[in-house]
Amino acid sequence: MGKVCQKLFPKGYARYQKSDGYHMDDQLKMQLDLLIRNIINDWDFTIIISGSGEVRVGKSVLAMQIAQYWAQQMMEVHGIKVKFDLDHFVMDGRKLIQKGNELGQNHPYSPLIFDEAGADLEGRKAMQSLTQDVIDYFRECGQYNMLNILVLPEYFDLPKGIALSRSMFLINVNYLANDEGMFERGHFYFYSRRKKKELYLKGKKELNYNVVPYNFHGRFNNFYPIDEKKYRKLKQDALSKRESRKRSKFLLQRDASWYLLCHEGIDCKCGNNVSFTQKQLGMRMEQMTGIYVPQQSISDAIQHFTVEIKR
Repeated sequence: MGKVCQKLFPKGYARYQKSDGYHMDDQLKMQLDLLIRNIINDWDFTIIISGSGEVRVGKSVLAMQIAQYWAQQMMEVHGIKVKFDLDHFVMDGRKLIQKGNELGQNHPYSPLIFDEAGADLEGRKAMQSLTQDVIDYFRECGQYNMLNILVLPEYFDLPKGIALSRSMFLINVNYLANDEGMFERGHFYFYSRRKKKELYLKGKKELNYNVVPYNFHGRFNNFYPIDEKKYRKLKQDALSKRESRKRSKFLLQRDASWYLLCHEGIDCKCGNNVSFTQKQLGMRMEQMTGIYVPQQSISDAIQHFTVEIKR
């Protein structure tokens, strides 16, 4: 396992760094070099980094090491200045489309990491408008000649088109127990285009990564080529915003349900339509959940939903 980016990261850049640069598996480096040589011939590449359905296994660290190597080699091999920094991370489908178009139009050949891609690209969400927009973006962004890196816990959650056709290869990151029984991050398994297709078709039903032999196994170190604290803050803020949006969605669904129960009612088996007063609904909610719901809270929720309808 040789070292890369020695000029960018001299000895002492990171703790425990004993020499310049950071380690990269030789076989992985060969695969990246192949893409780097070809990218200028009007190609565009997407690679996937998954984590066997696990989180906190080092997927994002490997993604940023690949992106940093890509940026340096674009200058070394082609004399094309390409940056890689926190601005090349997105963690939301809306930002992906915006940032992808911005980089593609102004800075072709850039790397772009779609971290936590599973939140907006899971196959079961294919009918949602944002997910469809993201899928459409990946179908159409080839003209930008970029390296797109999708990072998500579960490879099998991806829509078939991206998992099989749109991506070049899969890197599945995992951890192993050492001789002392301690979990060790920094292991990955590489699947070529043909192997990952076979893996998806044979392993999806049981989420089984062992049904197809990988091309090779490699290692990587816990080296951050960007500011680790700033990256963690970026990710934390993105996850907080996502949770806030989820809460807003659930509240809207609740308000809509209360609106329907009080204004349109429900059809009973006897064929009658039964509706609730706000007071009755509050009492029934308390009976079912044990949580007291004031009539005013229901009134405010229904009023809020009424405003949303008018919008």
